Amino acid sequence: MAQTQSIVTGQQSGVKSGSSSGTGKTTDLSSGIFPVVVLCLLFAFVGGCASLLQRGDVTAKGKILAVVDGEPITEEDLKYSLQIAHRREDLSSAGNLSLAEYVQKLIDDMLIIEEARRMGMEQDPQVQQAVKAYILRESVVKLYDEEISQKVSISDEDIINYYRKNYEMFSLGIIEVSSEEEAANIAGQLKKGADFSDLARKYSTHRSGKNGGEIVLARRSIPPYIGETITGLSPGELSDILKIRDKYYIVKLISRKEAYDEELKNVRKEIEKVIRKQREKERADEYLGSLRKHAAIKINKDILSAISPGKGDEESENWSKDKRAVAEVNGSVLTAGEFVAMATAYRGKSEEYILNSWIDRKVVDQEALGRRYDTTPDLKKKIERYKKQLLKKVFINKAIIPKIEISDKRLKDYYLKHRGEFAGPDRFRIQQITVKTMDEARNLLSSLQQGADFSWLAKNKSIDSAGPKGGEVGWLTMQKFPGPVREIVATLKTGETSPIVKIDSFYRIIRLQGKIDGEVRRFEEVRDAVYKAYFKEQFNALRDEFVSRLRAKAHIKIYDEAVKSIEEGLQK
Repeated sequence: MAQTQSIVTGQQSGVKSGSSSGTGKTTDLSSGIFPVVVLCLLFAFVGGCASLLQRGDVTAKGKILAVVDGEPITEEDLKYSLQIAHRREDLSSAGNLSLAEYVQKLIDDMLIIEEARRMGMEQDPQVQQAVKAYILRESVVKLYDEEISQKVSISDEDIINYYRKNYEMFSLGIIEVSSEEEAANIAGQLKKGADFSDLARKYSTHRSGKNGGEIVLARRSIPPYIGETITGLSPGELSDILKIRDKYYIVKLISRKEAYDEELKNVRKEIEKVIRKQREKERADEYLGSLRKHAAIKINKDILSAISPGKGDEESENWSKDKRAVAEVNGSVLTAGEFVAMATAYRGKSEEYILNSWIDRKVVDQEALGRRYDTTPDLKKKIERYKKQLLKKVFINKAIIPKIEISDKRLKDYYLKHRGEFAGPDRFRIQQITVKTMDEARNLLSSLQQGADFSWLAKNKSIDSAGPKGGEVGWLTMQKFPGPVREIVATLKTGETSPIVKIDSFYRIIRLQGKIDGEVRRFEEVRDAVYKAYFKEQFNALRDEFVSRLRAKAHIKIYDEAVKSIEEGLQK
C-alpha cells in the first residue's frame, strides 16, 4: 500500500517592463502543479522542461539575447517562457508574437529574482522547504522511470494475445428475475423444451428482454461473474441459476466469435496502455516489496494499539502532542501525534492501512533521495529554474502585495470611475431559418429580399427547433450564439437580415429583431469583480514602480539582432 502526495506551488505573476531598454506586456508565468507519486500506486511521469542557463554556460544554450548585470538571457530562456505562456511543446503558435516583449519580461523577472536574493529571500524557510519538496518529487519520478517504466516492455505478441482474449465476441441469452422461485420455475420450463426467447420476453427484467434476452458483448465488457460461467459452456448450453446481489439469472451461450483481426489496429494503442498500466503496477508492487524487505522497519505495536483517533476531541488533542515513535524506517520516525494527524486525513481507513502507507512512502522517498539525482546536470538546472520562480513569488508576496491598500471607499471610488466595465452583457433578440443546403438558403434569402415574411418562411422551411415558432429564438447574450453567428449578429442593425451563415453542415439566415444594452449593475452586485480589478490595477502599478527602480540601477544590454533573427525564424 502507498500514499499519493501532492504539493501545490503558487502561480507567478508576469512583470511589465518599465525602462528605456524596452517595453513589454504583462504575461502570466505559472510554476505549475507537480504531483509526488508513490510507487505502489500508478506513477505519473512528468516530462522535463527546458532548463535555465547555468552561470557561465552561454554557448551551449543558443544565442545570447540580453545581459543583465552580467547575467545572460539566452534563446533557451525565451523558449521556456513561451512554452509556459502557450502551454505548447513547440513554438509554432508564437509566429505572430513580439519576442522583444518576452525578452523585456525576462529582464524584469531576472531583476526581481536577483533583488529577492539580495534581500535574503533565498534563505526563507518556505523557499527552502519547497525546494526540498521539489527535489523529492522529481527524484521519485526519476526513480520510477528507472526502476519501473524502463523495466516494463510490451511486445506485439502481448498486444495480440490480449486482443484475442478480451475482444472475443459472445452472443448471449440472459433472463433476469427478482426471486429464486421465479428463476427455478423458468429453469424448469427450459428443461422441458420451452423457447428461451419467449420466456425472456415474458419474464426477464433485463434490458435485453424485449429482444428475447439476446445481447452481443465483447469479453472485456462481460461482468466477471457471467464471464466465468460462460467459459465452461458450449453454444446452445444453459447455465445454472446465478444469484448476483438481489437478482437471479439464467444465461445461455448462443455463439462466440474470435476478435476481428482488422479491428486490432484501431485499439492497439489503447491495449498497450492497459497492459503497460497493469505491468507497471505489478513491477511497482514487486519493487516496493524489495525496498521494504531491505529496510530497517520498527513498529511499536503497544503504542499503536493504544491510539484511538476520532474518539473525542480532547483525547485526539492529547495524542496529537505525543512525541513517542509509533514506527521507524531506516531511522526516520513517525510519532504518535503525526500518526493521529494522518488518521484524520485518512478518515475511514484502518490503522494498518495508514501505517503501511507511511512506510511505503518513506522507503520510496529514501531510495529516491539516496540516489542523488539532484546532482545530475538536468535536474540541477530544473531545480535552479524552480528556485528562481519561487524567489519571484516570494518577492511579490512580501515586497509588493503588502503595499496594496484596499478599503470599501477605495473600491467604491474605483467602481464609480469604471462603471461601464461592470455592466451586464448586451442582449439580442433574433429570428432564424436553418436549412440543409446552400441552394435552399439562397432561394430563401432571395425571397426575403423581395419582401417575403420571415416568420412564415421559418415556420414552413426551417428545420431547427425554432421553426414552429416562426424562427423566434428569444433574447440571448452574445456568448450564447455559435461563433459564426456571433460575428454576424454584431454587424446587424435592428430589422436587418444577415447573409447566409454556414454552421457545421447547415445553412442559416438570421434577422435581428431587437437589442438591449447591458445595464450597469449595483456596486453590491459586482463587489468581488471590482475588488479583483482594483487589486490588479494596484498590483501592476506597484510592480512597475519596483521594476523601474531596479532597471534604473541595472546595466542592461539587449542584442536586438539576435532577437529579430529568432522572431523571423518563427514567422517562416
